[in-house]
Amino acid sequence: MTAVTFVSGQPAVAVHSSLKRSLEALEHAQHCSVLWFADVQRRGLFRELGYSSIYQYASEALGFSKSRTRDFVSLASKLDALPRVKKAMAEGELGYTKAREVVKVATPKTEATWLKVAEAPRKELVKQVKRAKKAARVDAGQAEL
Repeated sequence: MTAVTFVSGQPAVAVHSSLKRSLEALEHAQHCSVLWFADVQRRGLFRELGYSSIYQYASEALGFSKSRTRDFVSLASKLDALPRVKKAMAEGELGYTKAREVVKVATPKTEATWLKVAEAPRKELVKQVKRAKKAARVDAGQAEL
């Protein structure tokens, strides 16, 4: 995926096309960054780079805020337990924002089902995740669709 260079004064169609390509590149970069971060975390590569923890690495080397670090650490940890979700992200079939929703409720047993749900628009996925989380609060064993 190549970067799109900004050139002012382009016709509307060219601007729209460049904006769409830029947004696709942004989404791709975001979910790839989570996968790279997960590799650094899982393999403890931050130590080889001179940091005592993934949190120190994220803050000092990457400039992450505390909340962004928590978000990446959480998602990276959950991806290790959900190989199908991780593979879907690596292959570009599942974007970062949908992955964040799926890992809230998916288990190794249910991840295939949740990946199918994630094929729907994000708004529908969020609705299904909320429904499953609400059901889980009523019955702890009920985190499935």
